[in-house]
Amino acid sequence: MELQLFIYKNIAIHFYYSKDSIVNGKITVENIFIYFPGLPQMIDDDFFADKVNKDTAFFSVYYSGSWLSGGSFTYDNCKKTVELAIEFVKHKRGIKTFDNKEIGWEYNNLHVMGYSFAGNLVISAKILKNDVKSVILFAPLLFLHKKDISEYLKDEKSIKNFYGFGLFYLEFLRRGYKFVFKGIEKQSWDKYFSGEDAKSFIKMSDNYPNVLIFHGKSDEKINCTSSTFFQREKHSRAKVFLVDDVGHDLEKLFDINQINKLI
Repeated sequence: MELQLFIYKNIAIHFYYSKDSIVNGKITVENIFIYFPGLPQMIDDDFFADKVNKDTAFFSVYYSGSWLSGGSFTYDNCKKTVELAIEFVKHKRGIKTFDNKEIGWEYNNLHVMGYSFAGNLVISAKILKNDVKSVILFAPLLFLHKKDISEYLKDEKSIKNFYGFGLFYLEFLRRGYKFVFKGIEKQSWDKYFSGEDAKSFIKMSDNYPNVLIFHGKSDEKINCTSSTFFQREKHSRAKVFLVDDVGHDLEKLFDINQINKLI
C-alpha cells in the first residue's frame, strides 16, 4: 500500500492506493472512496491495508481545524470539509507534500463514506449523484435536533441519556484533544450537541446519491433506530443493514467485500 498527503484549501487529505493500480504513471482504479471519520478521528494506516488493491483506493480526510488541517473546527467548517474533499478528488490530480510533485488518478466510480460523527455532516452536505455514485455510512450520528430525536427515541429517559452522553463526550474532547481540535471550545458546539442548533436539521436534495447504512443492533452510543427512522422518514431510497451482535465498532461494520457487491 502506498500513502500520500495533500493539502487542499487548508484541508489535509491522505491518499491510500496500491502500486498495482499505477498505469503509465497515473493511479487508475474502478472505485475511489472518500472517507470521513468519527471523533476523535484517529485512524491507523493499517485500517486501509487490507482494503486497498489495484481496483480500489481511499482518500481519508481531516476536518477543517483538526489534526493536520488548518482553519477552525466548527460545524459549518466540518460540513464544508466534505464538499471541499469531493471537489479535490474530482480534479483527479494533486501536489504531494512529500516532494511537491504532481500526481494524478482516474476512477470509474466515486463514493463517499462516513462513520459516526460524520453522518449528519455527510448527509447535510451538497453532494450530487452526478459526481458521487453512493454514500455509505457506518453507525452514523444522523439526528441531533430535539424535534427529530424525540420522534425516533420517544422515551424521555432515552432522550436525556442521548444528550447527556453527547455533552459528556464533547467535554472529554475539549479536555483531551483541545490542541488538535482548534475551536472546539466555542459555544457553537454546545448548541450542536444539545440539539438546539437549527443547522443540524437534515436537508437533502432530490439529486442526492444512493445511501447505504450499516448499523450495529447492539450500538449503545447511537441507537440503530435512528438509521431506520432516517430511511422511513427522510430518505426512503436508503438501504439500511442492521448487524447482529455489533456495537459502535467500525472494524466490524466495514466489510469491503460486502460493500463492493452492493455498489
